[in-house]
Amino acid sequence: MAKNTMQMDIEMLFLHALEKYAQIHHILEKETLKLFQEYQVYEKLVAQYEILHQVDFSETMKYIDEIIQHSYKRITLYHGSNVYFKDVDLMKSNNRRDFGKGFYCTVLEKQAYEWAYRLYKRKHYEDAYVYKFTFYQSKDLKIKRFTKLDKDWLEFIKENRSKGGIQHSYDVVIGPVADDKTMETIQLYLSGILTSKEAVERLRYNEVNNQVSFHTKKALEHLEFVEVHKGGKRYER
Repeated sequence: MAKNTMQMDIEMLFLHALEKYAQIHHILEKETLKLFQEYQVYEKLVAQYEILHQVDFSETMKYIDEIIQHSYKRITLYHGSNVYFKDVDLMKSNNRRDFGKGFYCTVLEKQAYEWAYRLYKRKHYEDAYVYKFTFYQSKDLKIKRFTKLDKDWLEFIKENRSKGGIQHSYDVVIGPVADDKTMETIQLYLSGILTSKEAVERLRYNEVNNQVSFHTKKALEHLEFVEVHKGGKRYER
């Protein structure tokens, strides 16, 4: 009976943590599940059950963050495009983007495929390519992280979208993406129709994705090409 109770407690804790982690980091729960499986979060919760079931839930979330960030120096990223290229050229980046002019990736493979096919259908040029990279995070990089849709995130986007170029000094920026669904609210905020508080309240009900943007040559030195898929199939360089 005690064994069943323990198992039920761990399962409930795991599900609660999965939901909370997805919410905090703005990724889908199924992607969070893959992440938890990769770092064996469930097994480690079992191992630490005697301690974790006696402390506040926030301590469990801190523990999970430590599990994942312990190996967080290396992260797999994806880039969706309708153009084949061999080297990343920051000069060819589009202007007036969320985090400034730069090279944009995501931790979500599915999102990269959606970006690629959307660009291909819109421009009818070349094909849909999804590039896979490994990003080696380093202490010598200036990295800005946004963990939620808040006033700071809105102001950051406002600066970069309204003024263009790069309105910050970071090598890399990580945070939520202002996609088509969230863009309507952001445009209302940029035009002054909504206050930051009103915009944030509306954005709470949007499902947002993730983006990682590279803005300097120094940052690109930590980005290693792995492979590229063309039209959903692996494509050799």
